[in-house]
Amino acid sequence: MTDVAPGPLPATAALADLLQLRGRAGWLTPPLRPFHRGSGAVLGSARTVRLAAGAGTHGLKPLHALLAEDLAGRVVVIGGADAAPGAVWGEILSTAALARGAVGALIEGAVRDVPAVARLGLRLWARSEATAGPGGAVHVAEIGGPVRIGDTALVEGDPILLDDGGAVALPAADADVLLADALTYHRAEEEVLAALTAGLRLPRAYTPKAEAITRLRNR
Repeated sequence: MTDVAPGPLPATAALADLLQLRGRAGWLTPPLRPFHRGSGAVLGSARTVRLAAGAGTHGLKPLHALLAEDLAGRVVVIGGADAAPGAVWGEILSTAALARGAVGALIEGAVRDVPAVARLGLRLWARSEATAGPGGAVHVAEIGGPVRIGDTALVEGDPILLDDGGAVALPAADADVLLADALTYHRAEEEVLAALTAGLRLPRAYTPKAEAITRLRNR
């Protein structure tokens, strides 16, 4: 698991904007959408699982074994889940993940038992919702390898920021720098909001953000 220095966290929207300024990808929402947003921001690290079509030799048993591991601070990321005709994640797997310390799950496919997952409190983002399960149509192809969600490639241990606005993945090599710069961007937006609340009109109130964008784009 990759260590990222603790501290105040930017909003996912600010982090996504910063990545966009620098011509990089990383936001996972879309293609994923929220099924339980959770409360507040959390920075976890990816525990990756790649599924593939077909029953395979062991089906989803390797995923079940993973959910018995120590998952403290981890975000379970399942790529390839859209190969299943139904949901690959629901109340049982959410309960197991929470019991082992996971802070969230990102599923590139369907989930179910959404009201129950919301009651449990696990942050959950996925492509869609389904009533039926996977029906033996997918298997675990790899644990701990690279996965792709939309335009973003993730590897084991990549930091992932989750809040009520979305999910954004970061390359571990420069995650600290990106988080710090995104926090600068976030605070500039807060200055804009404070100025608007104080009665300034938008063209003048927007100055701190415009200046931050110029600095951060060229850094």
